[in-house]
Amino acid sequence: MKYFLYSFVLIFFGGCYVDNDNVTKKNIIGNLSDKTILSERQNMELLNKEIRENPDSPNGYFKRYKHYLDIGEIQKAREDINMCINMSPETPIFYQEKAKLLYNLAEFDNCEQYALKSIELDSSAKESHLLLGKIYLAIPNYGMAMDQFNAALRIDKFYHEPYFYKGLTYTRAGDTVNAVSSFITATEQFSDYYEAYVELGILYSNHEGADRNRALLYFDNALQIEPNSIEALLAKGIYLQNNQNLELADSCYNQILNLQSDFEVAYYNKGYIHLLSYQNNWNVEKRDSVLTLAIEDFTSALNINSQYVQSYHNRGVCHELMGDVLSAKVDYSTALKIDPFFALSENALKSLNN
Repeated sequence: MKYFLYSFVLIFFGGCYVDNDNVTKKNIIGNLSDKTILSERQNMELLNKEIRENPDSPNGYFKRYKHYLDIGEIQKAREDINMCINMSPETPIFYQEKAKLLYNLAEFDNCEQYALKSIELDSSAKESHLLLGKIYLAIPNYGMAMDQFNAALRIDKFYHEPYFYKGLTYTRAGDTVNAVSSFITATEQFSDYYEAYVELGILYSNHEGADRNRALLYFDNALQIEPNSIEALLAKGIYLQNNQNLELADSCYNQILNLQSDFEVAYYNKGYIHLLSYQNNWNVEKRDSVLTLAIEDFTSALNINSQYVQSYHNRGVCHELMGDVLSAKVDYSTALKIDPFFALSENALKSLNN
């Protein structure tokens, strides 16, 4: 009897991380965190009062802009940063902040012009160079992105973020050697750079030879910084799973489910691990119990995501291995209803019908 295993593969892409607000113009910046913690209403009253008392100053509007960002009032934040630019059109930080806001809204064309204006007014605006590089990376234009990251580093060679984004650029361009070098440099400038450790772990996971084992070190570094990171736990679990360390991989997926009980990928991977265990287990009784656990995991994944084609297929494989041909056919057929071109289920169903 033929059966087909579908191996789950997860590809991580380096994301665009929201910049920390690093404001340098002391004469226009207020830090709400230095004040006594007030209610939302009191905070807003305080900010509005400052604007009323100093109607010709952008300071109050800028503080309120930051506050609106913190509470997710993006449109109101946009109105306030526009007011700041109108009131003080020669202040580069306002253009830089507007560029950041537009970047996070994926309005890249408008974002570019504000970042360029910031650099025109302040040639040392390293964050604006970084932002331009991120825009060009998103387009993507790798050459222009690299030019901007390098420009930021010429201003400050210890600036960790451009090294990280150079690493992402090299990764997407297929240059893993320089990608690794850039990510390592980023961690040398900032030892708690969680994102860089995750990217290094992923790159080494795909490495051939003994260096592949470094992936585990980098995933563990990331988890020391963010112990509850589902991203890092999942990447570590997949690495362990692909290296036949199934018990530790299963432990990673259990940790994920303790953090987020409706994360269907963790259930799917647990089911897949049980299928691998089945292949390696020669005790007939234990083999059947392992398949039962796999079916439970694939069913849990399907209870969360009823369109999870791979879960239907692999549950069908389990049923087939246990001799329940009817249930296997139902699962393969369901997978094909969701994805008519899913070849694994199509081939498995044909095999059962022959």
